[in-house]
Amino acid sequence: MKTKTKKKFITLGVTVVFLAVFSVVALWRGLTVKAYTETTDKVTSPIRIAVIADLHSVFYGDKQETLIKAIYKQNPDILFLVGDIADDYNPIDGTKQLLSVIGTEYPCYYVSGNHEYWSGEVDSIKDMIRSYGVTILEGDTDIIQVGNQKLRLCGVDDPTGIGENTYFTDNDVSESWQGQLDACKAELGDNIYSILLSHRPELTENYKDSGFDLVVAGHAHGGQVRIPLILNGLLAPNQGWFPKYAGGRYELGETTMIVSRGLQKDKIPRIFNPPELVIVNLEPER
Repeated sequence: MKTKTKKKFITLGVTVVFLAVFSVVALWRGLTVKAYTETTDKVTSPIRIAVIADLHSVFYGDKQETLIKAIYKQNPDILFLVGDIADDYNPIDGTKQLLSVIGTEYPCYYVSGNHEYWSGEVDSIKDMIRSYGVTILEGDTDIIQVGNQKLRLCGVDDPTGIGENTYFTDNDVSESWQGQLDACKAELGDNIYSILLSHRPELTENYKDSGFDLVVAGHAHGGQVRIPLILNGLLAPNQGWFPKYAGGRYELGETTMIVSRGLQKDKIPRIFNPPELVIVNLEPER
């Protein structure tokens, strides 16, 4: 074989291998764990929270074994389910398999997402979720005791259920949704660490300096496509192209927002954007 031809074959081989490896890494959909730490003088000992967002009833292993083991390994004190845990197309079995385990193992709190409403069966979905011991927040507030300290947990329904919203650009909310948020805010004002569960991350004007210490959200699916260190997200519902709040930690004045990239994996490909279980560690200030 001539030297030039040999070099061409080597170059082609290296290129094919590189593209294959690149594709595997870029399209990898294995479960990851993303941890954040929040320090505050409102807690006196650590609290660990697991956040599940945008499951869309997909499976992680037989009977959700992979996801459940990941949760067990993190040993959370409490679980938040921040919307689209069920889906409007996928069978609900994946949701039931997960809730049948975690609902008996941990205090669990849920707020609705747009896909539960799009199913047209949101009431029956909520009844199913309640049947596993999960607390549903619909403009409600609950004080939970974790160890020797209290947390205030508040939650609002997805705006889809209580006001019309287009999928990509309309971030207006109805008076009913605002009423739920206002009912939660009315419970604030003391020294209890307060967390708002809301499916939507883009409604930052409603969250900024709202009095909540932390807002936990999902919905954006990590912007679907990421380029590490360059692009945090390409396209997200209700944010459009190049979403500002695709996933991560954001400062909204005195309020912090953490956005999960979610767990959905069976429709549009995720590129450099693997599904994630989010862990929030609340730590006392030293």
